[in-house]
Amino acid sequence: MKRILIVFLFTGMGLNVLLLGISCSNQTPNTAFIAPAQTVAANNPAWTPTPTFTFTPTFTITPTPIPYPISGFNTPYALAIDSKGNVYVGDMGNSLIKQYVNGVYNTSWPPKTKNGLVYTSPRAIAVDSSGNLYVVGNVGTGNTVSKYDSNGDVPPLQYSASMSTTLYGVAVNNTATVLYVSDSGNSRIVSLSLPAGGLNTAFNGTGILPLSSIIPYGLAVDSTGRLLVAGSDGNVRVYTSAGSVAATIQGFNTPYAVALDVNNNLYVSDTGNHQIEEFGFVSGGYTSSPVNIIGLGTLVNPEGIALDSSANVYVVDSGNGELLQFP
Repeated sequence: MKRILIVFLFTGMGLNVLLLGISCSNQTPNTAFIAPAQTVAANNPAWTPTPTFTFTPTFTITPTPIPYPISGFNTPYALAIDSKGNVYVGDMGNSLIKQYVNGVYNTSWPPKTKNGLVYTSPRAIAVDSSGNLYVVGNVGTGNTVSKYDSNGDVPPLQYSASMSTTLYGVAVNNTATVLYVSDSGNSRIVSLSLPAGGLNTAFNGTGILPLSSIIPYGLAVDSTGRLLVAGSDGNVRVYTSAGSVAATIQGFNTPYAVALDVNNNLYVSDTGNHQIEEFGFVSGGYTSSPVNIIGLGTLVNPEGIALDSSANVYVVDSGNGELLQFP
């Protein structure tokens, strides 16, 4: 009885087959027959292991920014956008408010109060739903918040009651009935009623929110009326109208300004880290880590930040003396 043993050999040239004839009878076996090596064409190349890939997600988005026309900035800080898309920059070193219309520089306003005094260093700007601007600046040895209409005219309104000489932030609520001011020199937030300008009943009826040793910087108000405060301790806190902390976002290096888009997503000028960080809005607060990082490697000491109705991000790049739009 004879059996045939077939041996398959895999080589880089394809599939080789050896046929071995082996006698299994009790008789003297025939001489073993070893067939010549034959190459059988394979339809596919020799099998190789599937490589393993390690994917590390990144949330850094640095689109090419669109620079606005340079108009002689000298330490720009403040930034705001009205409902028509007009952009306002507080050029602190030149003591001017500069207006851009349709992406083009339009005019500059010398910052005057209703009594004709010219204040210096416009540090922050807020704009209400009617296009009125509220500007923080100092007059002589005392600070004030002045109101402008969209044409740069100064209505008969001025707030300067019992605040320090260091005001870093200003924000107005959606109904233009409450104005918040970072009274940074006194480590507190002052809440004023509009249009009269007196202290209101926020923060348990006092109109004053003390922050202990924290110096408040930029402010923003979300669609539910909660106040967001960037602080010198590297945190951004969300306060209710009663003055309690509803949420805290941590880990910044000098967060100078905060802004919100139409969906309440939060944007923070992380000035010391030279970038803008976006946090998604979730029930009761915000994501604990940024969902997007904008401007890394481009910005130097970003200060003011604002968003238009299409969620384009505008940044005052103070270190480079530029106004940039990130689409």
